[in-house]
Amino acid sequence: MNIIESLDEIRKKIEDEIDAIPSSDKIPLFYEPIHYINRLSGKKIRPILTVLTGLAVGGKIENLLPPAAAVELLHNFSLVHDDIMDDDDTRRGNQTVHVKWDIGTAILTGDGLLGLAYRKLLSTPNITNLEITRLFTDAMLEICEGQALDKTFEEKQSITEDDYLEMIRKKTATLMQLACQIGAIVGEGNREEIKFLTDFGRHIGMGFQIQDDLLDLFADEEMLGKRIGSDVLMNKKTIISIRLSKKRGKPADDIKSVDKFRQLIEHHGLAEEIQIVADSYFKEAKDLLIKIPPNEYTSYLYDLTEYIQNRQK
Repeated sequence: MNIIESLDEIRKKIEDEIDAIPSSDKIPLFYEPIHYINRLSGKKIRPILTVLTGLAVGGKIENLLPPAAAVELLHNFSLVHDDIMDDDDTRRGNQTVHVKWDIGTAILTGDGLLGLAYRKLLSTPNITNLEITRLFTDAMLEICEGQALDKTFEEKQSITEDDYLEMIRKKTATLMQLACQIGAIVGEGNREEIKFLTDFGRHIGMGFQIQDDLLDLFADEEMLGKRIGSDVLMNKKTIISIRLSKKRGKPADDIKSVDKFRQLIEHHGLAEEIQIVADSYFKEAKDLLIKIPPNEYTSYLYDLTEYIQNRQK
């Protein structure tokens, strides 16, 4: 049994918390797409991180489920809008919302998901101050900033690796950092535990995105659940394209063939080189976990980190 199967019970509780969102049969155009995106198959890694980090510092699961659901709803909000901006046809092996309905409906769906995320967050039973709401709001804005940088970079050639790392920190790592930070806060961890778990989430997020860039080129398309090579076709600036440009001595923007791009990556040994970068972030994440008093849930967090590091989709 792998770690994802071991966490089935927690994932089911999170899904039940999300499914408890009320809807109205009188407004199907609003609620049907929301329930559609929420019920697409997914591993629920981010909300599981919220629950596990909270349990690792002694929290109660009934307190952690509302913020975990809020994290997943925020994630789905970003996916719906990202799919529109990137003109993606599939998500998790299914039609994207703007394809199944239309762009206007998808925009409304994203807006609704964001509102529902805040409603869930504000229903957290044991937190009465505004700290997690402020953190949640700051993270939401950073995710949008990261998406804006990602789009801006498509039109530029002189993007440095530091530019890229800042972009993925905002676009991807921020949400995993938030998931762990809120879990630790709602779990009522001490100041050091909250700091270590916040940093843990950020490092996982950085490794996750760098690995995602590799999967976009080398994963099995059916297993991945979306088209591969989309980063190349859309002129996305990734650590792969940036390092390939350095190896060639000129921008990689002129390569429009996914097969050709992949051949050049293999020729220069860049896949192995970039995997080492991703692995370094996962190592940092594991080193931070050691600083938390060990228990059943820190073991789950370690195993989940290993699973994310070795995933194929």
